[in-house]
Amino acid sequence: MKKDKKIKNIIVSTHDSLCPIKGGGALRTLKVAEELKKRGHNVIIIAPTDGMGEINGIKVHWLHAPKKQYSQILSSLKFNIRLLRKFFQFIGNTDIFFIHNTISAAAMPFLKKVFPFIFVLDITDIHAEYLLIGKRNIFEKILTPYLLSYEYYIIKSADFISVASKAMKELLVHKGVVRDKIEVVYDGADINKFSTEKESGAELGIIHFGAVDRQHGVELIIQAAPAIIKEIPGVKFFFIGGGRELTNIKKLAKDLKVFEHCIFTDYLACGESRDCLKKASIGLIPRRDNLPNRIITTLKIYEYWASATAVIASRLEGIEEVGAGDRDIIFFNSGDWKDLTDKIIFLLRNKQTLDYLINNGLEKVKRFNWDASVSRIVNIIESSDRR
Repeated sequence: MKKDKKIKNIIVSTHDSLCPIKGGGALRTLKVAEELKKRGHNVIIIAPTDGMGEINGIKVHWLHAPKKQYSQILSSLKFNIRLLRKFFQFIGNTDIFFIHNTISAAAMPFLKKVFPFIFVLDITDIHAEYLLIGKRNIFEKILTPYLLSYEYYIIKSADFISVASKAMKELLVHKGVVRDKIEVVYDGADINKFSTEKESGAELGIIHFGAVDRQHGVELIIQAAPAIIKEIPGVKFFFIGGGRELTNIKKLAKDLKVFEHCIFTDYLACGESRDCLKKASIGLIPRRDNLPNRIITTLKIYEYWASATAVIASRLEGIEEVGAGDRDIIFFNSGDWKDLTDKIIFLLRNKQTLDYLINNGLEKVKRFNWDASVSRIVNIIESSDRR
């Protein structure tokens, strides 16, 4: 059967779990796959899906996600070996590979030398940069500079690249990536899926939405909690989404005697996790100021805005691209839990300012909807073979 030249055989791949959806990158990737399918392309997903063979009418070849409990490097290597086996089943008949983040693209520079496909890379994190701020064994410390170099080599090998912030684009250009093949496409929110209603008591609720990993700076919230509770005894802290650092955060909460004021969850399904936003009036983004954090925006900022939750965040370059200080977001000095304490207490005591931020956030998020963002990414993919 002769294939229409406009219809492409496209492999969509990521290391993030697509079923259940875990993380903003997974949501971004799945939405791109769905839009490609909607436009008539032949799409196959190769990604972790917990055994699901099909998602929303798209054929899936699944594999286990990298675990990362003991060694991020080793788990990523094992994942890529399994992934390469899957790629080889389809590579001879594939026109375009669309890959989210470089963890799933380790073999791409070499495969491109042999097979005539187009490689479109979507980036929301530079993963090797996180190695510099995380716990590493001796083996990982030795390998880190080489992995950093290789990650940028993968990125340079891509034919076209979409990134989640201008700050990320400028970093890649500084690292030698050709500027003209990089497009900035921000994340978004499914606005209609978020309720702006709040539960009774939400005026004293403070939430960190999403996984708790080392780069997220969640310990700052726990460090700020004693002073906040002293000033406003009824306050509650919600930590929604599990994560590798959750055990350590719970221990810190117990050590600082604030555990009874905290509610912790493991991973929750999307609908259940969105419901948790009804319990809080303030959402926090406490990431510390380092390179990998500086170049991202985080999905949670859009989700806070869409759920009528006021945002307090570290002053980081990527976040400043989308948020206007003292208008739809309040910034605190990165890494300074005392400044975070002051900002939270101020908002809890000033309903007029809180409502002002919430209303402006509801307006701002209208500029960042998934339909527009995903359409732009798919346009990049479709036009890639015509440039």
